[in-house]
Amino acid sequence: MSSTDTAPSRPTGAAADAAPAAPRTSLPHLLRSLRGRSWWVAGPLVLYAVLVLLGVTQSSIGITGLREDPSASDPAMIGGAVGIRSDEYLTSTPLLLGITATGSADDQNPLTAPQGFTTQMPSGVVSSVVLFDGTMLQAGPLLPDQMLIAARWWLPFLLLFLGAPAFVHTLTGNRWLGLVAALLIVATPGSAWWSFSPLGILGFTLAGAAAMQRVQASLELRRYGRAAAWCAGGGILLARTPLHYQPWAIVVGLTILAVAIAGMVATRERLRSGLVAVGATGGLALLLAGGVLLENLESIRATLGTSYPGARVAAGSPNQIEEIFGATSLVNLKHLTVLESNPSEVASAFAVAAVWAVLLLVAGVRFRDRGHRVATTTMLGFTGFWFAWSMVEFGGWATHIPLLSMVPANRSTDVLGYLAVLLLCLVLPGAPRAGLRRSALVAGSIALLAAYAGSMMWAHTIPDMSTTTIWVSSLLLGAVVLVVTRRPDWWVGYAAAVALGALLIWNVNPVLFGLADLRGSATAQAMLADGAEARADGEVWATDDLYVDALLTATGVPSLSSRQLAGPVEDAWRELDPTGANELAWNRGGSFITFEWTDAEELVFTNPAPDVIRVSGSPCEVAERLPALTTVVSGRELTDTCLVPDGTITWGGAPRWVYTVTG
Repeated sequence: MSSTDTAPSRPTGAAADAAPAAPRTSLPHLLRSLRGRSWWVAGPLVLYAVLVLLGVTQSSIGITGLREDPSASDPAMIGGAVGIRSDEYLTSTPLLLGITATGSADDQNPLTAPQGFTTQMPSGVVSSVVLFDGTMLQAGPLLPDQMLIAARWWLPFLLLFLGAPAFVHTLTGNRWLGLVAALLIVATPGSAWWSFSPLGILGFTLAGAAAMQRVQASLELRRYGRAAAWCAGGGILLARTPLHYQPWAIVVGLTILAVAIAGMVATRERLRSGLVAVGATGGLALLLAGGVLLENLESIRATLGTSYPGARVAAGSPNQIEEIFGATSLVNLKHLTVLESNPSEVASAFAVAAVWAVLLLVAGVRFRDRGHRVATTTMLGFTGFWFAWSMVEFGGWATHIPLLSMVPANRSTDVLGYLAVLLLCLVLPGAPRAGLRRSALVAGSIALLAAYAGSMMWAHTIPDMSTTTIWVSSLLLGAVVLVVTRRPDWWVGYAAAVALGALLIWNVNPVLFGLADLRGSATAQAMLADGAEARADGEVWATDDLYVDALLTATGVPSLSSRQLAGPVEDAWRELDPTGANELAWNRGGSFITFEWTDAEELVFTNPAPDVIRVSGSPCEVAERLPALTTVVSGRELTDTCLVPDGTITWGGAPRWVYTVTG
């Protein structure tokens, strides 16, 4: 890999767009074209299309609890499901499947407030445009569900691999390092153990920022139609930034946008076009995001009015060093024991890249131009601030800072490594070859930091982590840093970095073909029919098992037992709790609603966990207070007088008794 992906005599940026195109008639030229800019678009698009057509995802819905008969042959899945990622296989994927089953994004639970804002599902005209991938799912009755789910699953990956190379190339002249950044973002424990949810923020924001950069380039060439098209695309993509998980979006999204804008307005010659591009694209994004917020006011009010999570505020505070710099030691985390936490919470990204970038900057970097310098300085400033937010006690005064007070320090820690990788990939294009002594000093410092963080993780959190793993991973990291620092224009170091990152995550998530038993089982097919009937008649079900709840959600069966993500419908909950004495228990967002069937006529409301609302009592009492309840599913046989047996279903390898409520 060279320090730039264009020859010195070839124009770059807007000038490159103005250069006359060579005739495209010969096979050699076609091959050269595939190696050029068109490959950067065609390659990701072709791979995306293949994955969609095959119906491939990395979902964990093939987990035992979501199987009809776990002893039967496994679904078409390579690897094992990830038990800790219940947010994915018990919530997000079943919700998406429910939309493909019903052709509607409407919530099916009368107890829960509209949750389109939380689930990023369309709830109006504007959101149907901004949340276009959710709108696409509503074609489920017409198109294969597995393809629609795969299309949404891989969309953030596609946008990341389209956006990152273009974004980095515009600022540095080096497209290859944008690809390296994208690969390292994917091949990090923080991505894999959070079911790649950070990629939603990174993919949409980087692609939107790259589109905004293209608006400026098109304006400078007076190609106003093209500028308008890029503006529309960029505005739609950037309107998604505040709709993602806000603590991560504030850290990552605002930083990327600030860097893009800084590079666009860095020089007097490009200031006017930059301001027009930023104003037009950013203004459109704000209008669209505002439209989505207006369409979801009920959902937002419900969330802000909950006792959990409510309108929480936070301030910067110190996190343990292993939570920041320990990612490179997380080898085979799937088979290790995590004390007082879980693999998702201890997983992080490659924050050591920020220290590496700073050492390169101290040694001296030859920036491509003023835009490159200003963008890198901006990235350094934002990254430095978020490191401080994650490492230093700010005190109570910081809880009054708008936006920042929405970011708990442990959540900013989750995504520091993504900022670090982007910073490094902005610095490396200008880094000259270093001598062996300097390279060894930089490599040794980074390796020692990673080894110390890994050792602290072994001492405090993962006692069965092998000390050999810490030594080997740190030495390999040092070797990569040595090679890249000494020869930043050589592809071998970057290939090794990506390969080593992949070794950390290759066995975390399965490769799933199709939708496992949520579509490929007799039980699921029966539930699809029952769901259509229940929706037509205005009836709801209720169960006492989270895995059965996921089945009902995925097949479009309206159910009282499901996720309450935004918040409650207070009037409906007061039918269950007339005095409101238990409001603290049920006035919650981001929670599972689950039932425990007993013979007691008095309903008891508890929170076994902060994100669980449990209602214990007789199903007959629940049905008396909420007459829409017509079907009850139980993991044991029930004898309540209002229940008429209606057969059994098998789910999770166990019988589930189904009852019709009468009287």
